[in-house]
Amino acid sequence: MSYLTQMAGLTMHNSFRAATGIALAIALIRGFARRSAKTIGNFWVDMTRTVLYVLMPLSIVVGLFFVWQGMPQNLGPYVEATTLEGGTQLIAQGLWRAKRSSK
Repeated sequence: MSYLTQMAGLTMHNSFRAATGIALAIALIRGFARRSAKTIGNFWVDMTRTVLYVLMPLSIVVGLFFVWQGMPQNLGPYVEATTLEGGTQLIAQGLWRAKRSSK
């Protein structure tokens, strides 16, 4: 996958997947708490609130923590480095989840 696909597509998919699970858990809790009520709330409102009030602030805090700790993340290509033994190693320079391999 390209770096753009990983940053845009997979990040959005993973965020919405987490928000869906949290919204379903909220609906389940509401269902048990409101036994006599006719409805348990709006799923889309719960999902929007989860994304805006839980996942976005959490991702900003975690991102700032990673920056503070010096985690490298750039869009550079793989770099081939020579090891002390004379072999070569392929070092990923892109996203931190990028595939790492050695020769």
